[in-house]
Amino acid sequence: MTFYELSFKLQHDCPYSHFSKNHPSAVISHWCNWSRDVLEIFHRDLRSRRVQQEIREMFKSIDSKIIRTSRNISNLQVVIQHCACDKLPPPTLPTIEKRNCLNLQPMVYTDGWEWYHVVAFSQRDIKSLFRDLKHCKVEVTSRRSISEEFVHDNLLISTSSLLGDLTRKQTNALLIALDNGYYNLPRRATALEISKRLGIPRTSFVDHLRKAQNKVIQAVGPYARLHSAESGR
Repeated sequence: MTFYELSFKLQHDCPYSHFSKNHPSAVISHWCNWSRDVLEIFHRDLRSRRVQQEIREMFKSIDSKIIRTSRNISNLQVVIQHCACDKLPPPTLPTIEKRNCLNLQPMVYTDGWEWYHVVAFSQRDIKSLFRDLKHCKVEVTSRRSISEEFVHDNLLISTSSLLGDLTRKQTNALLIALDNGYYNLPRRATALEISKRLGIPRTSFVDHLRKAQNKVIQAVGPYARLHSAESGR
């Protein structure tokens, strides 16, 4: 049996999306289990009174009680007592589930877009889903077929298991290297060229990048061994 894994982004009238559009550097990650919602809000200026007021207004607009919060300099975690999915007009998550599609959490809101990653069980379900979402601006960012025997491999690898040990500086170094073509073949930029663009010593950039690479390779190792064993069957 063939399944379909796809990612798409959409825009519609949603308080979370509005906040991310007004604050392009913000990223909201949203987990839902229908009795509790958990949101993690990243913002470079969380200490700003204006930003804090807008966050309060955002939660007030969905009329759900906040039962717990925790924060550090740039991250705010919020637990909401009742699921707010059906209060976000129109309710995207119920639409996804109505069409027999499995939503892979978290949903992500950034730069005015909502990002979804789903698994569908037929082409017909995909067509029905996008027909139901025709009132939204929708862009499919990736789509592929996956076989039934590999579904568990595609669904159970979390970002925390692969990237959870990276520090912020190591994560930034890895992303900057990717964005500047450091890993392209042929390479578009050297470590020296990238460090000059950033205005930092080459040794500092390379140190963070190598530590990031080492941690990611060590984390990927067990999955690579599993893949090798399955390929050899």
